[in-house]
Amino acid sequence: MTQDDEIIDGVSMNSIDEAVSKRLTIQYIIALSLVAILTLAGHGLIQFILSNNTDSSRIINLAGRQRMLSQRLTKLAILHQTSPDHWNTNLDSEFEESLSDWETVHKGLKDNELVEEKRYQVKNNATIDSLFIAITPSYETMISIFKGQITGESDADLTTLLESESVFLDTMDSIVYEYDHQSARTLSNLKKIEFLILFLTLATLVIEFLFIFQPLSNYVKKVINELIDSREKLEDTYSQLSVSNRMLKTIQEDLDKAIKERYELKRAEDKVRSASLLEGQEEERKRISREIHDGLGQMLTGVKLGLSRLKSADVSEKYQKAYEQTRELLNETIDTSRAVSFTLMPTVLNDYGISSALKILVSHNTSPDIEIELDIDEPEKRYDQKLEIAIYRIVQEALNNIMKHAQASIAKVSLNLNNDALELSITDNGVGFDTNELKQSRMSLIHNGIENMKTRTELLNGSFKLTTIKGGGTDIFIKLPVKPVNE
Repeated sequence: MTQDDEIIDGVSMNSIDEAVSKRLTIQYIIALSLVAILTLAGHGLIQFILSNNTDSSRIINLAGRQRMLSQRLTKLAILHQTSPDHWNTNLDSEFEESLSDWETVHKGLKDNELVEEKRYQVKNNATIDSLFIAITPSYETMISIFKGQITGESDADLTTLLESESVFLDTMDSIVYEYDHQSARTLSNLKKIEFLILFLTLATLVIEFLFIFQPLSNYVKKVINELIDSREKLEDTYSQLSVSNRMLKTIQEDLDKAIKERYELKRAEDKVRSASLLEGQEEERKRISREIHDGLGQMLTGVKLGLSRLKSADVSEKYQKAYEQTRELLNETIDTSRAVSFTLMPTVLNDYGISSALKILVSHNTSPDIEIELDIDEPEKRYDQKLEIAIYRIVQEALNNIMKHAQASIAKVSLNLNNDALELSITDNGVGFDTNELKQSRMSLIHNGIENMKTRTELLNGSFKLTTIKGGGTDIFIKLPVKPVNE
């Protein structure tokens, strides 16, 4: 096998020789380009000629209409002259309108500037120009008579009008015939051009078949025959590839298993890390709450007691007013520090359990704009401390989102013990939201709050479900495994 005929050399294959392929490709592109050029040129030329022929048809129509308008104007002029009693305003309007159309079209045909709903291409040859020159005296005589009749300056000379009309009609017949003959010549030339393009296209296709497709077909047959001869080699290669594929599949399965194990390990690590983070966060909240309550709170109370000792009835009204404002500001500061301490870690949660803590949380969040209902089926039960803290934080986060973003008028928090599972439900009738849009928007606080609720639920091996639609409110349902703790 020579280098030009080489098709297969072991594993690699070259289906067509590079030099022959390049030569055939160039010829193929040239042939197709020629066919495309001929087709596009023929189509463009035909469309151009047909467009002009459409204008020619309209011009012939308008030229024929000139004869009809001249006859109508002549009849109306005779009627106005001979029977003035039958003349009325409608006939007067019709006469002026017909005269205007007749004059406009005649000028447009004569001067090659015919414009109606669009501009028409009027191409007058020498014969048509000479006919328009010959018809001009009759046309001007008729125009003069018609306009004189409209203005009432003179009566129509019916004999002159009829003679001029006869000349105008005869000459106009010749003009219409010449327009029609000119259009027929254009169509005849179009047919010749179309036949020429068809001949060139067919000739190109025949040349393409003889010098491109036929050699290519022979060459492909040769390639196929040699490929058939190499079938056994390909089958051996396929067998080897099958063995390799099975080995790769086994390796892929082991790799998938390792990736899955690594993923599970990472999830476990993330879970432990999140648990540690939340636990540390709660401990820090306890510490800060205790310091605010025991430290800052006590100091503020002491300041309040010391301030009360400064009150005296003998001071001025200005001093008394400053004293009252300071005392009011100090009371607000004490209330704020207590509220911050309670928000960080309510002592009632450790002392009396989740039911009491939720009642206080709901009462703090209730406002004239929203009514929050709390439903706990067994308010006296106590649960594991981590579980109670998680439930409290979830409800706290959910109510915070409702107050800030939901625009709701009613919200409900339900906590029910169902067998060995604690079911927490938080619903509202607010505006809702699109979860997909929320992930892509800048409202990261809402998104992070939902993720925090999910994380706390997952750390307790519970299930989290959020249902929301725009304008339809939001429903959060959480199910947590629980073991009741006796007080």
